[in-house]
Amino acid sequence: MDSGVPENVPPPERRDSGKQARIPAIVGRLRDRFELMLGEHAGAGRLGVAVAMGVLVGCTPFLGFQVLIVIAIATLFRLNRIAALLGAQVSTPPITPLLLFANAQVGAILLHRRWLPISFKAVRTVPNMKFVLDLFLELLVGGLVVGGVLALVFGGFTSCVVRRRRAKLSSKPVT
Repeated sequence: MDSGVPENVPPPERRDSGKQARIPAIVGRLRDRFELMLGEHAGAGRLGVAVAMGVLVGCTPFLGFQVLIVIAIATLFRLNRIAALLGAQVSTPPITPLLLFANAQVGAILLHRRWLPISFKAVRTVPNMKFVLDLFLELLVGGLVVGGVLALVFGGFTSCVVRRRRAKLSSKPVT
């Protein structure tokens, strides 16, 4: 008797069980890879440097490319990529406008010895291309200065916290 179902096709529950068995294996491999990345180059000083580098790059005006730059630099200098990426989060969307404003003002003071005028009248009087190039240069210079200061603060803080936490954990008796 022909039921219309080919004989060599397994029932639906058996076909899906193979896919369901693969998902935990994939999740397990991803978790193992993430834990490996967390432990890479994880000395307290190196973690502080990774966070500092991430903060410095996060303060630059290269919005949209910061993650790629941070991963490339962290890989090149063998820094912890997770820590570097966390440092780059200094420029998250709610903070980005404030950071860009601070960068532009600091850059204008360093380059032109005056505050950056913030008004539509001031923007309209400058030719478009000159305004864009000046603003980018001010953002870059200011970003390196503001980012350098923030990098020292966050990198030093990270290194200090990691050292203290590890000292505290190593001094606890094993039960």
